[in-house]
Amino acid sequence: MSKIRKILAVVLAVIMIMPFAMSAASAASPAAPEFKVSLVSETDTTVVVKFSLAKGSFNALDFTIYTSSAIKECTKIENTKSFNELVTDYIMNKDALITAISNPTAKKASVITTVSFSGSVDIFNITFSKKNSTPIKNTDIGIVIDNCAVTVNTGASGETNVNVTDDVKVAVSLMKFNFNETSIAMNYKDSRTVDVDTNYPASQLTWSSSNENVVKVDENGNLVATGKGTATITVTSADGQVNETCEVTVSYTIIQWIIIIVLFGWIWY
Repeated sequence: MSKIRKILAVVLAVIMIMPFAMSAASAASPAAPEFKVSLVSETDTTVVVKFSLAKGSFNALDFTIYTSSAIKECTKIENTKSFNELVTDYIMNKDALITAISNPTAKKASVITTVSFSGSVDIFNITFSKKNSTPIKNTDIGIVIDNCAVTVNTGASGETNVNVTDDVKVAVSLMKFNFNETSIAMNYKDSRTVDVDTNYPASQLTWSSSNENVVKVDENGNLVATGKGTATITVTSADGQVNETCEVTVSYTIIQWIIIIVLFGWIWY
């Protein structure tokens, strides 16, 4: 009977200790943050990208920017408006302080804070000069994380910094494509161009129609309504980043209905 009691005592002790052990294990191996680089603006001579925290948290970060031959130089690394507001909030709190350091010439930037900040926040706007008017690609700008630390609460022993540099992810998405219209209404035999917001060259986009008996589309997004009905226009990019659709509905005007019904237009029109 005493053996059974001892076994039960051990089992209960293990059950009680497990949550603390799991907590300590998770504290020792925190999730690394994820960052992203996205396009802010682009002209024939300059390009501005945004470096943001996309997911997770950190309290120390150093990174180096690498560019292709399409980029002449890095001319400016500055805090975004939202990051400046965050810095102000931290300074108002006596227990927290953020320091942001950037070196455009060396293409390096750092952020250090006494407490972690997390969520989704834009940190730096980075300006480059370009060699020519060709739109930049995702491969023209890269970020290498030199150092990244996450503050972890270890319970009774307080907080500690864990180096997660090797696990940090950075996604670069400089190319963009968006339909400015979710759906398009046309009349039979009308033609028009799809309104889009993109920096992709036309040669890198492929347009298609799900039903060319309703609407045809050429390589530049020009539509021609060929019959009554609904069809889906699909656009894909050579780099695989774009796969967008837009619905087109084609109708007859009153005059066209008269031609089709009264004048047997269904045969010849």
